[in-house]
Amino acid sequence: MDREPSNAELMTALVELHGAVTQGFARVDARFAQVDARFAEVDARFERLESRFTSMDGELKGIHYWMARSDRRFAELEGR
Repeated sequence: MDREPSNAELMTALVELHGAVTQGFARVDARFAQVDARFAEVDARFERLESRFTSMDGELKGIHYWMARSDRRFAELEGR
């Protein structure tokens, strides 16, 4: 016949279970920290890209301005 576990055996099993769960949570927390760090790297890259696109947009606006100015100047010269 199976005997009931003693209080000491139950406490040992609970302590072992608690340790295993705690270690599992620690591994999950460590993985979350890795993923969070990676997200921070990706976010920084996106910010650099956004900055570059903003700069390019300004450069394109300048080019369009000069093209329009040149078109007007050529039109004036053709009208003479």
